[in-house]
Amino acid sequence: MTKLDGIIRLKKWELDEERRALAGLLDERKRVEDSIEFLEQEMLQQKQLRESEIASVTLGAYIEGARKKKAWLLEAMRLKDEEITEKQDIVSQAFRELKTYEIADENQKNRTREALEKKEQKELDEQALRAYEKTMSENVF
Repeated sequence: MTKLDGIIRLKKWELDEERRALAGLLDERKRVEDSIEFLEQEMLQQKQLRESEIASVTLGAYIEGARKKKAWLLEAMRLKDEEITEKQDIVSQAFRELKTYEIADENQKNRTREALEKKEQKELDEQALRAYEKTMSENVF
């Protein structure tokens, strides 16, 4: 276990939390979008009912109210899009930080492994040299 394992675990958790928050914002945006679509369908239905006497009297007020509600929903969606963009930037930054630590950890592990391999190779070379010297000294006598 390296020194960076704890930091990497924390960064992964932070990234997961930011992704969950982004998913929540995307769900909220979808609900606003669905509300706009429902309102538009409702407006079409009301326009089709124009022929009745009651509808002809109230249709203008209904359409005006529906247009105001649609404008409000469109503004809400625009604001939600801004929140989503900000959250996407945060998620991207969290991902870059995580990758930075993962790369640093991998580099540290590689350096440690290479140092160990170098040490083992040195020991093997020394053993081979001793064996060679022993063989040569036995052949001399």
